[in-house]
Amino acid sequence: MGLIKHKLAYFFFLFLSAFFNIHQTANAADSPHVDLYVTYEEKAGKVVVHATTFLTTSAPKFVLSNVVTLTNVEIGNNAVIYEASDSYLIALKEGQNSAPIVLTYSISLPASKKTDGSTDHNGGADWSGDQTGAFIPGNRIWYPLFQEPSTAKITIKTRSHLHAVAPGHETGSEDTNGYRVSTFEMPQPILGIDLMIGQWLVSEKQFQGITGRIILRTYFDENNNPLSEEYLALSERYIKYYEELIGPYPYTSFAVVSSPFPTGLGMPSLTYISEKILKYPFIKNRSLPHEIVHNWLGNGIRASYESGNWSEGLTTYLADYWQTELKSQSAAKDMRYGWLRNYASVAREDEQSLSSFSSRHHTASSAIGYGKGAMFFHMLRTVLGKPAFISCIKDFWGSFQFKSASYSTIRDTCQKYTNADLNLFFEAWVPTLGAPTISVVKTPRMSDNRQLLLTQDGSWVYNLEIEYASLKNESEIITIPLENKLTEVNILENSKGVAQVQIDPNFNVWRNLYSEEIVPTIRDFIVAKEPIYKQLGSNVINGQKLISEYFLENEIQKKPHKASDLSERLESIHLGDISEVRDHLLLSTQANDQRFLTAMSNADFLIASLSHMRGKTLFIGVSPKIDEEMLFMLLSRARHYGKYSWLTISSSGQTFSGKWSRGKKLFELSASGLKN
Repeated sequence: MGLIKHKLAYFFFLFLSAFFNIHQTANAADSPHVDLYVTYEEKAGKVVVHATTFLTTSAPKFVLSNVVTLTNVEIGNNAVIYEASDSYLIALKEGQNSAPIVLTYSISLPASKKTDGSTDHNGGADWSGDQTGAFIPGNRIWYPLFQEPSTAKITIKTRSHLHAVAPGHETGSEDTNGYRVSTFEMPQPILGIDLMIGQWLVSEKQFQGITGRIILRTYFDENNNPLSEEYLALSERYIKYYEELIGPYPYTSFAVVSSPFPTGLGMPSLTYISEKILKYPFIKNRSLPHEIVHNWLGNGIRASYESGNWSEGLTTYLADYWQTELKSQSAAKDMRYGWLRNYASVAREDEQSLSSFSSRHHTASSAIGYGKGAMFFHMLRTVLGKPAFISCIKDFWGSFQFKSASYSTIRDTCQKYTNADLNLFFEAWVPTLGAPTISVVKTPRMSDNRQLLLTQDGSWVYNLEIEYASLKNESEIITIPLENKLTEVNILENSKGVAQVQIDPNFNVWRNLYSEEIVPTIRDFIVAKEPIYKQLGSNVINGQKLISEYFLENEIQKKPHKASDLSERLESIHLGDISEVRDHLLLSTQANDQRFLTAMSNADFLIASLSHMRGKTLFIGVSPKIDEEMLFMLLSRARHYGKYSWLTISSSGQTFSGKWSRGKKLFELSASGLKN
């Protein structure tokens, strides 16, 4: 997942554990079911819900948030309702077989805008609504939530100028007397029902999947509606690709919905993305396939959170990384380096293992759950070989769809495709903190070879690449298996001799980077204990205030400082108008490369970092062309550009990025104008 956050059962896990132990459902036939009839009263800012379900001996209880106002309860004689501090608990009486439960209740939705008219930047974490639409997230437990995933039928009544979207296949939509009634059915068990209502233009496309027709829809606002055809085509392309890679798509539809809130969320059969960022290439090329893959991994097969959330790492690897690798090996190498560079910024006290990762809630957890998780599966692929790895993924999906699975489940599935002892590999990486530091102890010369003695601080298991170059700059890469703290490697020398040895030159191993491999990144400043914050000019725009809140949660320094003053502290953030930051950066660094200047001249958002004798400095520039909501989304994304030293984005969506040339003050362009 990055900007886009996958909506998984973790949102509910701690809450539910207070009432019952979560267990797993094998298939839809064994799952409880809930029918919801929702009426959205836009002028009153509330929804009225009529919920019907059954308690059975296999599903003897459910919870409902007590934020709702109950107006009618029909539970017969077989069930009882309890009110807890933050919820209602409805449970089957001991010895009873079943109980039909009918609930009628209302939810008052707070306005989606703050009183000053600015957008609420809570990422859509709370329910909200107004006359233009509403968002009711599943993590607020606005519907009867069982101890296990349930199937659902959701019928939503709105005024006819509005559209409603919920997980599942839309089975009907009828317009009558100024109202629209839409019905969505989810026959597969899910643990989260999100509801979206908005003034959208709807576009549709159908194509033939492996097991049947798949309906694609976009629900876009007027400004983004020209992007509908592209998103429909991309969705078809990605689904077809992953059907071949993983297996049949698990649902009958997929929708991309534009959100008025600064958010990015993935649910079964749909994704909800801020309307401000739909145009950007990173959404189309990485976030979209990421959320599509989650329909197989995370929604289709649920992660056992008590033993570690593997789904974010595997999805990042098969979506973000896999698509990048298809485009270029160089870009794939950059992404692997980015994972390692992000990890280098994590404080040791913020370390966690893959087995303890549940969801992304701060920078450190993201570096582990997404970066280390993805690299784990990359290393697993090197152990198995690519064909066997793909076979393992197919087998995993075919055997465990709509069930819960753990790392051990993946291990046992993949063990069928290799003679290597995967238990050693999984034990080395899943429950263990940190990463190996690999060192060359000595390189004594032999008669016809050079002996390398490699050490690592632990018994980590992986395949290690060693590149050695001759005095004539001719290089060769060998791959050796490592699982011991001390490993002896013999390199056959030719007449040209060995001039240089490089460990893991392509960043294929989760490890601690060497100091010379570390370039400054945005994360250094996000995780810094006491960064200094400076305003470059006297003109302070709203976007700059938001940046101040985002990074430091304090007010910006109003007094400008001289361009020659970098910082007297190790970490400093220099903020200003885009033109001020450009001039200050160029003066401070003497960067005059024409390609870099061209990228800067077209930029509305700039973020750049550099090292100097006194520490590290981060430059951030923002144009008045970018409103606060768009800037919030850009900042959320920018923290994931760990492999870059600088990034520019124009309001049109054109992106340039680059890095510092080693030993120089000039910038080196590494990417130019990413195409849609």
